[in-house]
Amino acid sequence: MPNILALECASETCSVALSHHSGIIEKISMSPQRHNELLLPMVSDVLAQAQLSIGDIDAFAFGRGPGSFTGIRIAASVIQGLAFATDKAVIPVSSLAALAQSAFDKHECTDVLTIVDARMGEVYWAHYQLKEQVMRLIGDECLCLPSKTPVIPEDIKGKRTTLMAVGNAYVYEEELATANHLQLEWPRNISATAKDIAKLALVSFEAGDIYPAEQAIPVYLRETVNWKKLPGR
Repeated sequence: MPNILALECASETCSVALSHHSGIIEKISMSPQRHNELLLPMVSDVLAQAQLSIGDIDAFAFGRGPGSFTGIRIAASVIQGLAFATDKAVIPVSSLAALAQSAFDKHECTDVLTIVDARMGEVYWAHYQLKEQVMRLIGDECLCLPSKTPVIPEDIKGKRTTLMAVGNAYVYEEELATANHLQLEWPRNISATAKDIAKLALVSFEAGDIYPAEQAIPVYLRETVNWKKLPGR
């Protein structure tokens, strides 16, 4: 099994995970505004716990967004620096995909809407379904008004009247449900961490879906921020 180091800073939570032959080691910090000073010590901690050095890492993964602009910039910068220093690949992972994967792992949700507050009255929205134990994107990730989310096609929605939603945008629950003519079942205890990033990164690594260090670029979705769209789950 490859050694994959993963970071997730797209929310107020900062986390680092190391996927290796014995499983996944993870450290989580609930310290908003301190991601920049905490990440490298947390990286050192998980490496020490696994008795590995940074040179033993086969690929570096990070939550590429969308999410907190500052958080994903910090994660991308740290990962890019580590990848350049070790001449290893990077694996950008959608932070929404990680959220969907967390929903599957914690609640066995196989069909879920990820809806995250993007501020300015908008949400980051995406639809994921389970395929081969991995949550896969249906359609596109988007930034939109809660009342203007993409309509789920009838051939995908079927006869269901309720769908699972995860994310922190539940203040818009009524608008979102009305937009898709669905009732939303919305547990409040699901969030994405570096462990979810690591799981999806392992799938990408095994598929050869890896990139050079310069491709460690955040994805913001908002047009007013310079961004480059990358392939991601």
